[in-house]
Amino acid sequence: MPSESNLDTGLAMPTLLLCSDAQFLGTTRSVLSRLQVMPQIVERYDAAMAMIGEHVFEVTIVDWREIDSLRDFLFAIRRSKLNRDCVLVAIVRDLLDLREAFAAGVHFLIHKPASSIQIERCLRAAYCSTVARRRKQHREPVNVAAAVSTHAQPYAEAVIVNLSEGGAGLNLTSSSEVVTAHLSAGDEIDLRFVLPGTEHMLHTTGTVVWTTADHAGVRFTFVPEPERLLLEHWMTACVESSLIKLCERLRSACA
Repeated sequence: MPSESNLDTGLAMPTLLLCSDAQFLGTTRSVLSRLQVMPQIVERYDAAMAMIGEHVFEVTIVDWREIDSLRDFLFAIRRSKLNRDCVLVAIVRDLLDLREAFAAGVHFLIHKPASSIQIERCLRAAYCSTVARRRKQHREPVNVAAAVSTHAQPYAEAVIVNLSEGGAGLNLTSSSEVVTAHLSAGDEIDLRFVLPGTEHMLHTTGTVVWTTADHAGVRFTFVPEPERLLLEHWMTACVESSLIKLCERLRSACA
């Protein structure tokens, strides 16, 4: 999970904020500014519904009392192809709101009245949760030489074409004189490669989950703890970069 310093160095995520409470809105906007997040702010339910149908949001922050049925609103978000995976933050006022929000599937709660510190802690947790989830799902395109070994082949060569926290995609063709890896689904392999952009050698074990004539997909079954942390931090940086680029594309499209 990224540290607070990661968020402070420019992690920007598309955010929708539905709230008409001027005082609370002012405090929340100040917190978002410190997190370098530029939200789309709406004060009406219909405007929020239109936004979730047209734009991608990583985080949606909703004042529970601003709409007649938050359940219907959340259901609309979950049906949206653009926003079904966004993190949901509800602004609540009492215990009844809190219970209803959790029952509706909200991920994080801001309880009014809330100080700027409380709001910031909640939103940092929401954005860190988003990065952690995206990191686990993200596949980063790469072009990295790898050494592959199996019981049948003590040493062979492949090229990693995409890398995730949980596995890798391999190109099994090679123009070098080194033996090219021949893999079948179910093979247990050792995979060694240098993490792109670093000097760190990673040594993982994995299972081949699919193959074609010249490609294979590998799911990691074991990554030593120090190397797992290196891979996790590297994937976090890749996700942050992709999210910032997404924000830039959205801003350009709305300009």
